[in-house]
Order: sequence, then structure tokens, then C-alpha cells
Amino acid sequence: MLYRLFWKVIILVTAVLLSSCSSAPTPPPDLVFNVKPAIQANNGGLFYFVVRKTNDKQFMLETYADVASKAFSDPPDPDSLGIFSIVPGSKQECKVSQPAQGTIALYFLLTQPGSQWKKLISMPFQESYDIKLKANSQVIVSEHKSWYSLF
Repeated sequence: MLYRLFWKVIILVTAVLLSSCSSAPTPPPDLVFNVKPAIQANNGGLFYFVVRKTNDKQFMLETYADVASKAFSDPPDPDSLGIFSIVPGSKQECKVSQPAQGTIALYFLLTQPGSQWKKLISMPFQESYDIKLKANSQVIVSEHKSWYSLF
């Protein structure tokens, strides 16, 4: 009897140890950007929305030309999380993998960029953001609020 109990305990402990070792940490959820440009944004022409991992210093020092060259470089920029073609007047959902640490830079590669062609988002990240781009190139980034979050 004691012998059977001993083996049951050994099997149970082994099963617990194996199951705890094999479970990998779950990756963070994707970040979703709901981009809603006005139909007059970028004079009605196609533009690019670039999402990159960055830090505060790099974000402040990067110029429009730097970002544009990295967005279309070959080989691809390792800090790039996503590059999306945006058509003014149409809503587009853009999903990227959430970095484990750091900040995220949002870049809007417009024909004639204004002063708000780039935005910085710091941790902790929300799962979803709404981005509005007005006709005058003003960019508004806000946390996405679902209708059910009001209750």
C-alpha cells in the first residue's frame, strides 16, 4: 500500500514539474491602430503609416528623411514593426506585434509633412488606439474606447 502511494506521488510530482517547464510565457497581445484619415488628408493622396520600436533620444533625433529611408530599406529595418499604405477617407486597421520593452514611434510619411508627422507612445501600451489625421495634417492619437467599456 505504501509502495503504491509512493509511486503515485512520484508520478504526480513529475507531471507537475513537466507541465510547468513546458509552458512558455504568453506573448503580449498585438497592438491595433484604427487609422481614420480625413478624405482631404495628404491632399487626397496615398501615404504611409510606419510603426517602429525606438527610444526617446532616437525619436527626437530622427529626421523625416531618416525614417523614410529606413521604411523602405533593403534589408528591412529590424526596429520596424509595420509599414502600411493608407488611403485618405477610408478607415484601416493596422496590427503590429507589441515589443516587450521600450517605446513605439508612429510616423506618417506624407507628401508635405507638418509638425505632427511623428508621435511617440510609451509603455504601458493599450491594446487598441484610434488615430485621426485631419486635412491640415494634424494627428490625434487616442486610446480606443469600445462601446461595452462604458458599462
